[in-house]
Amino acid sequence: MPAAKRLILTQVCCLLATLAGAADSGKAPKPAPLLLVEDFETTAVGQIPKGYTKQGALGVVEDVAHSGRRALRIEAAVNGPRRITIADTKLMTALGGEHWGRLYFKVQLPVPVPKGEGRFPVIHSTIVAGSAQSPQFKDPIEVRVLDAVMGPNDRAFQWIYNVQPRKRQEFANGSKYDYKYTDEWTLAEWHVDFATQSYQLFINGTEIPGASMSKGASNFDKAEIPELFESLSFGWNNYQKAEPVGFVAWIDDIALSKERIGDRGLPPPPKKPRK
Repeated sequence: MPAAKRLILTQVCCLLATLAGAADSGKAPKPAPLLLVEDFETTAVGQIPKGYTKQGALGVVEDVAHSGRRALRIEAAVNGPRRITIADTKLMTALGGEHWGRLYFKVQLPVPVPKGEGRFPVIHSTIVAGSAQSPQFKDPIEVRVLDAVMGPNDRAFQWIYNVQPRKRQEFANGSKYDYKYTDEWTLAEWHVDFATQSYQLFINGTEIPGASMSKGASNFDKAEIPELFESLSFGWNNYQKAEPVGFVAWIDDIALSKERIGDRGLPPPPKKPRK
C-alpha cells in the first residue's frame, strides 16, 4: 500500500476511534457554573439579602414564593425605584461582557392604567438594569435588560431593550404591544454579549421578536452593550405615575451564569403523594 494511502487510513482510524470513545463515555460537557443564585430563603422576612443595597419599599416575604418559602416583594409606589442592587467586583468581573440571567416574577392584578397626557400615554417599568460605561461614548449608562412599556390599550405592553445615558437621548428596541402582566409566575431570561453587540430576551422559554437584536462586533450604535457591568439591580422602577395604587410585584430565583440557565439551581418539585 502506498505511504499516502496508509497515512490517510491511519488518520481515519484515529478519528473513528476518538468519536467512538466519546460516544461510549456518554458524558455531556459540564454546564457553566451559576455565578449568582438568589432564592431569598436565608434572608429574614422584611429584609434584603446580604451584599445588596436597597432603594424604595421592598423586602422578603414568606407568604408567596416561586420555590421554597420566600420571595422578594416590591411594594406599591406611584413611581420611582424599588429595587436591590449588587455591585460585587468579583461577580461583575466573572460575568465580563457576556452573561445569561434568569428570574421569575409575578404582578398583582389589576395593574394600573396609564393616565399621562397625549394620545398614547404609557407606563415604562424596569425590572432588571445594569450600570456601566458606554463602549461608544465612554459615559455612564443604565442598560435595561428586562424592561416593559405599557400603552393605553387594554393594559397591553411591549418588551424592550433600553439604554439610558445620563446626558444623552435614550434609545430602545421593542416588541409589539402583545403582552399583559399576570399574577402567575413568569420565567424571564436575558442574554447580553459585548463581543457581538447582541441581546436576547426569552419569556417562558420563547424569544421575544423586536426586543432581541444582534448588531455585530464593534457596532455599538443603538446597542452599547458594555464590556463590563459595574452593578445589577432587580426590582421595579416605573417612571410615569401609576395611580392610584401603583404596581405590586414579586421576584424569586434570580440566577446569573455564562450560559443559559433555564431551571438550573431550582429545588426539585415536591413529590406527589401516592394514591
